[in-house]
Amino acid sequence: MKCPRCLASVLPEQTTCSTCGFSAKILHNYLGNQWVRLERITDVAHCLRLEDTRRAEIVLDDFERSFPQAFFAVYLGALPSNMNVAELGFWLLNQGAFNTHSVSRRNDFGIILVIDPVAKTACFTLGYAVEHCFRQRTLSRMLQNLGSHLRKGAYGAAIEASCLSAGAALKKYARSMQWQPESAPVSDSMSGIGLQPLRSGHRASSRPLSTPP
Repeated sequence: MKCPRCLASVLPEQTTCSTCGFSAKILHNYLGNQWVRLERITDVAHCLRLEDTRRAEIVLDDFERSFPQAFFAVYLGALPSNMNVAELGFWLLNQGAFNTHSVSRRNDFGIILVIDPVAKTACFTLGYAVEHCFRQRTLSRMLQNLGSHLRKGAYGAAIEASCLSAGAALKKYARSMQWQPESAPVSDSMSGIGLQPLRSGHRASSRPLSTPP
């Protein structure tokens, strides 16, 4: 993972960034260390129309059906000058109790999109269990696509596109991790483990079914 303040690489077991000294305790001084109840779409800045919210929720529902362990959540709001979108995303992922369809979804599998419409900044914060599924170039592409919608003020479309892109990245990673078994020759010493071939044609030394060209 990366430090939300200076973007230096940080190990999961580290409590303080060795580069800039950032730690969760700094955010606790501003925001507290209590769990907070949040909807999947928290629009403090009132950027979304009711229709936008409903359409986005349908996309989030589809995402959760496709990935039962994971969830995608969004926060839209103007942040104080002493906090950036990455820091808030980090705090939300650690302190947010998101109102998903399944209470068993852990924040380790969460993807949080934070948008500050005033500062015109945004970021994705990924839980420990899913961050390895996203390459840096994938995240950069997602942010570029997000920015193209935000510049038009299309916040609903930005959320939908981001969630769909996150789902596509997870599916791509899942396909790459599928087990591809390699064919192994049948050993003639199966009797050593108490097995006998059904017929001689199943032995590795038998004639192949077809002659290679």
